[in-house]
Amino acid sequence: MDYSDRVNSKQGSGGVADSSLTNVHRRQRVAQLISSKINIDQDPYIFKNHLGLLECKLCLTTHVSEGSILSHMQGRKHQTNLQRRALKNGIDPNTGLPQTADNQNRPYNQYSLSQHVAPEKKTFIKVGKPSYKISKIRHPQTFQLGLLFQVNLPLIKAGTHPFHRFMSVYEQNMQINQKQAQINGNFQHLVVSAEPYENIAFRIPAKEIEKLDEKEGEKFWTYWDDDTKEYFVQFFYKD
Repeated sequence: MDYSDRVNSKQGSGGVADSSLTNVHRRQRVAQLISSKINIDQDPYIFKNHLGLLECKLCLTTHVSEGSILSHMQGRKHQTNLQRRALKNGIDPNTGLPQTADNQNRPYNQYSLSQHVAPEKKTFIKVGKPSYKISKIRHPQTFQLGLLFQVNLPLIKAGTHPFHRFMSVYEQNMQINQKQAQINGNFQHLVVSAEPYENIAFRIPAKEIEKLDEKEGEKFWTYWDDDTKEYFVQFFYKD
């Protein structure tokens, strides 16, 4: 990289180039490599306007230099518009040949329009909050305190299974002041969700929950009774 024309630089001194000069050289080098493979003059969508700026008729963009237009031509927007124009003209985007019965269902390349199709959003009519029952329990051997939640879901969607999640106060999308955050930091929430019911949250102390004990077996468990449509969540707090 030749920096002999820099200010306060002597030829052959080998001074360290700053970041701005390095970026300029990198952009020039990238433009040279791209221009060696792409001919702007032969592109039907690129032209120079009366102001001397380069425009892309396909994407309706304006560029001040060849390096900018070359980067645009390699970008996703330009490649996607080329795909759309090819489909509109009845040309296979992969081969550049007219579409036939054999290649109409052929998958597109990395710029395929199918990548832009948003997944179908799940919609359902909510039927309100389910009924529930909470019981305080104590482990018969370790005497640890715990809670048992029983949620009745008679109208649950067929083929679905309820699920739960423990959520701290800091995960909630709500505006609270510092004092409220300090108070609410002593609590966490057990959220139970099942379609088409609304989510319900139980406020419980923010203590560490016993997940597994090798001697006593599992102290935390959930159970879904598909016959009675009841969902159970049981856990014990650590000492």
